[in-house]
Amino acid sequence: MSNLADEIVKNLARRQGDRRHQMDAADVDTILQDMNIPTTATKAVPVPLRATRIHFRGTKLLKPSHPDAVGRQPLDIVASAPTEPVTLFDDEPGVLDPPLEDGEQQAVVQLVPVPFNFQWNPQSGVNGIGSGRNLRGKSTILNVLMWSLTGRCARFQPDIKLWIEHVDVDWTVGPERLQVTFEARDGKAAGQVLKLGDIGGPDRTTVLGEFDEVSFEHVMGSLMMPRLHLERIPVWTDALEVIHTWPVYASSFVVRAKQLDPIVGNEQTLGIRMMQMFVGTDWVPAHAAAATAKRGMETTRKTATDKAKTAGETVKALRDTSRQAVDDAKDELARLPVQDTDLKTVLELANRASELSRQVHQLDTRLLAQTELVDTARQQLRAARARAHTQEETALATKFFHRMRPSVCPRCTAEVTAERQAAEPTHHRCSVCTSRLNLEALEADVIVAATVPPATVSALVSGATPSGPDPASAGEQPVDDVEAAAAALAAAQQRTTTMQGQIREISARRDALAAEAEAGRNLLTAANERRTLELRLARAEGALAALDQSGDPAAIDPVDPVRAAVADAAEQVLQKWVKDEQDPLLATISAEIENLADSFGAGNLRNIKLNGSASMSMYKSAAKTTYSGLTDGEKLRLKIATAIALINHGFAANIGRHPGLLVLDSPAAEEMPDADLATMVEALQTVAQGAEMQIFVATRNAGPLLDLLPAANRIVAGDDNYVW
Repeated sequence: MSNLADEIVKNLARRQGDRRHQMDAADVDTILQDMNIPTTATKAVPVPLRATRIHFRGTKLLKPSHPDAVGRQPLDIVASAPTEPVTLFDDEPGVLDPPLEDGEQQAVVQLVPVPFNFQWNPQSGVNGIGSGRNLRGKSTILNVLMWSLTGRCARFQPDIKLWIEHVDVDWTVGPERLQVTFEARDGKAAGQVLKLGDIGGPDRTTVLGEFDEVSFEHVMGSLMMPRLHLERIPVWTDALEVIHTWPVYASSFVVRAKQLDPIVGNEQTLGIRMMQMFVGTDWVPAHAAAATAKRGMETTRKTATDKAKTAGETVKALRDTSRQAVDDAKDELARLPVQDTDLKTVLELANRASELSRQVHQLDTRLLAQTELVDTARQQLRAARARAHTQEETALATKFFHRMRPSVCPRCTAEVTAERQAAEPTHHRCSVCTSRLNLEALEADVIVAATVPPATVSALVSGATPSGPDPASAGEQPVDDVEAAAAALAAAQQRTTTMQGQIREISARRDALAAEAEAGRNLLTAANERRTLELRLARAEGALAALDQSGDPAAIDPVDPVRAAVADAAEQVLQKWVKDEQDPLLATISAEIENLADSFGAGNLRNIKLNGSASMSMYKSAAKTTYSGLTDGEKLRLKIATAIALINHGFAANIGRHPGLLVLDSPAAEEMPDADLATMVEALQTVAQGAEMQIFVATRNAGPLLDLLPAANRIVAGDDNYVW
């Protein structure tokens, strides 16, 4: 049984009202082990990590105009398509040509191959890499150093990545001497990690691991983590547990002038964990594991609760939908007619209406013919009346003119004498024109010339003869053309009127039957709709009843409450233990940070306090502020001071996990004049004399390096020269 388990049992016992949490320490130890929470403290003892030799070689490809290319034969080189550069050290940003367009040919350029072979044996303490100008190779040395340490290809310029062909970097890790050696092709490494022996002992080469581009990082982590006594850092991010290992630690060994947050390390989400690891409190790994386990359970529980909430909202929505469906079906049923009918009745009505429609059609056809007869009779009557009128006028005119006794000739106005008029019966001549008269007509008292056609004479005689009954046709009434035509028209009109009445009557009966049939069809449709709606209503009521009976879904807790209680209690206990152990250490470290910041040229900062959340408060002159409120130059000084203080604290007290390796990238890039840089380098030397550490400073302000560092501790290229 562990002390941690005993304390967790006490913590759980104080939680009243929950008997599930009453367990013994042995059970708690079993649960802790199952959740990968350490039950014992991990003593943090720093293990020094030092680079003792940096060697790399390859072939530069330079322009023919480059000073180093003078006197060498150029080669035609096909320019490769560049990739986007990502620069680790900011004083050498990559400059690339734009990518090739579709169909564009790769350019052929003349470059001069110039072999290079760089080797340097950095020392303990402060090592400087300087040049008179930027882009002179400082960052390449640091990139090669970190490439060999992390297994990740540092963010070289694309051309330099192609130049490097072989790398050897020798390291000391605690008492061991290791060498990372590999061949490089286009920035892809393949090689070995060798153990050369122990410090001060004979060379005994042993292969510790082999790697290629894919496995390089893993091999370095598996070798470095146990040797440096570094614990894995579990962190719960979003809905996933992430285990941070060697790359996170290695990145914290570099302080970049343009990546100043967080205060410790370079991973914003891991600032607290990195600080706790480097401060060296014994229970930090256990606390990180407990916090991650607790966060994982909370996330799992929250996910289950969210799912149950979503399911409950879905059930409610379904219930509302079903209730609305029931109401809608009832409303539609209420709007349907209650009468009923059958298909046979509807068909009979439709057939009778169809028969009447047929009769109406026949009558319409007959009416059309009868209408034409009426029009014909009307025209005949009109013609008869016209003929009768003409005959009457002719008869009247004949009588009028035959009874005239003109006294003068109507043409020549010659006098018609009485003697001539009296001589007409005897002389048989017209008293006016002296033409011979028709004797037969004269006997009928009709005066007409003998030259007039017989038909005309007959008509005149007939018209002049008084009408009387014909002895041959005694008993028969004479028929008048006009009267006959009028009678025929009246009869035709009567038949038309009769047929129209029949059509109206039959049409009315037909329309009534059609309306009755349509109403029957509507009732049949309504009956079908009623059956459909009744089925809908039954289904909706069944679904609603099922949803009402099921109730709202409750959240099922997927987390064992006992395990959750143990994880929560463990996190509380360990958090207190870490805080109790860490607070006095942070007070000591904060005082050292303030002294270092003052020596680095930030004397206006006082009362600096690094707290347990990896944040920092202070006074700037008379105003209280925080790390985030400082200028970048002040942040840089404080971040370097914090890293140095953590290293110094660890090696001075023999606690902590920082291996004492620190890389400072271009500290003078942030508003740091030569005088302040010199002050910082001098302060770093003073600190390095009292603690085991190795610091690399890369800067284009080479003056302080030349003035303050021994020749073995510096690589400086003056003027326009290159470091390698």
